[in-house]
Amino acid sequence: LGNLKQTDWVALETFNMRSHVDVDFTHDGKEVMRGLSQLYFPPFSESNLFDAISDVLDRIKDVKGKKSILVFASGIDTFSKMNLDQALKRIRETDATIFTVGVGAQLFMRAEMGGRGGFGQQLNFIQAENQMRTFAGMTGGRAWFPRFDGEIPSIMQEVAASLRNQYSLVYSPSNTALDGKYRKITVELVAPDACPLTVNNEKGKKVKFQVYARQGYTAPKSSADPN
Repeated sequence: LGNLKQTDWVALETFNMRSHVDVDFTHDGKEVMRGLSQLYFPPFSESNLFDAISDVLDRIKDVKGKKSILVFASGIDTFSKMNLDQALKRIRETDATIFTVGVGAQLFMRAEMGGRGGFGQQLNFIQAENQMRTFAGMTGGRAWFPRFDGEIPSIMQEVAASLRNQYSLVYSPSNTALDGKYRKITVELVAPDACPLTVNNEKGKKVKFQVYARQGYTAPKSSADPN
């Protein structure tokens, strides 16, 4: 929030059994901070994660320019009308970037300390992490899974840096069919000689890097009557 520019818009939406817009789109980051400070734990553990993400995507669907969603959640869904396949289909259609911070591991550790952990519970949290990782990967975003609260500030700094350091790549697909189908794409960094790019640090050692890019897009669908 401290990295917002005057032209940036930000909103806060929370969810449990249903979604709720706590702070509608505003230029004032302090307004969102006040909204965050007033959050409380609900008296139940239901979570409609899929519906909440779909709702946010609908709200920003017609917004022009760069847009991103930061999902801060366990990744577990227990109450949505949508299932996972429907949620993934909705995410494939968006041009927004989704960043996720999964706190399922922290919840599992607390459950274990309280004697409520177990193999079944562990599988739930593993699946939840995979879902959060998938949501981010499909849209070119990043996913973090902190084990301790102390990791959160540095993660938020990485989120801010990611938002401010993105490139927009445009190309014309060879497949021009307006069939509304999902098409996979791959973005790779190559050297001028078309070989894989090698990055070295000041000591000449190779530096590992990772490309975060959208995994595909949904082609437009023709509105012409096929008959």
